[in-house]
Amino acid sequence: MNKNHIGTIKRGTGISVIIPTYNRRALLKRTLDSLSNQVLDTKNYEVIIVDDGSSDGTGEMVAEYKSTASIHYLFQPDEGFQVSKARNKGLSRANFDVVLFLDCGMVAHPMLLSSHLETHNKANNLVLIGMSYGIEAVELSECDLIKSTMAENDISKAFELFSKNHQLMDCRGRFFAEYDYDLALFNAPWVIFWTSCISVSRGEVARAGGFDERFCAWGGEDVDLGYRLFHQGCKFVLDQSLLTIHYPHEKDIENKEEQAKGNVAYLMNKYSDPWIDMLATKSWSEICYRSLISKCESDTSNISVDTI
Repeated sequence: MNKNHIGTIKRGTGISVIIPTYNRRALLKRTLDSLSNQVLDTKNYEVIIVDDGSSDGTGEMVAEYKSTASIHYLFQPDEGFQVSKARNKGLSRANFDVVLFLDCGMVAHPMLLSSHLETHNKANNLVLIGMSYGIEAVELSECDLIKSTMAENDISKAFELFSKNHQLMDCRGRFFAEYDYDLALFNAPWVIFWTSCISVSRGEVARAGGFDERFCAWGGEDVDLGYRLFHQGCKFVLDQSLLTIHYPHEKDIENKEEQAKGNVAYLMNKYSDPWIDMLATKSWSEICYRSLISKCESDTSNISVDTI
């Protein structure tokens, strides 16, 4: 188990938003604009920006938001890809037990923080996975549509318009709609533990060991934590009401895929689990589908003859 130190657990009725960033000043500004206009009272949330060595004036831009919400800016030197270390540093600074991991460039619905917090206040051991419009928008037409819609409308109106466009629906939403979004049906929901928009108890993250700081390239560090949270008994919930917009930006997809291969090899060596091994050859949706079949077969095998 990973032994990264993420600090003493603090308590409070609120939610800590943790955002790692690196030279994404303009994208981060969009995220902060949306977080500064939440219906949740500012005393009940904080935003922790962990800068992984930016040189584009990110710190100065963040300082402009200090009067709009409780915002903490942490900086670490640029020593390569250190997103796991950044998130652990954010966890150690958090003042609330409920933490929301949000990626830089995600635009939050005005109800996002209040909805996450309200759901956690009703039950323990939850992993809440939000939905993001445009998270797999790779076509130029889709990206242009997102940009133009957001340029011409306020945030609430943009969310309303996107809700009517099936093309921009979160890819996970399209897959799980057939199963009424019930992740309890699946043996491997950890495969969609993507830190684009996901909340969990900080105590549960600490018990799992935090993010593994041995990940020093893109991809997999979030799924790794999700795997450990799932196997320590957390309940995974995919909630359609927890909404964000993934604002389009340039991506070096080929380079990221190459980095991800190395991280998958690391995961396969870290765990002796055939479900982890599938990451090398199967998509997240294929793994989910196979885990559904597996769970159905397992449940069936546990039914006694007397009950048939």
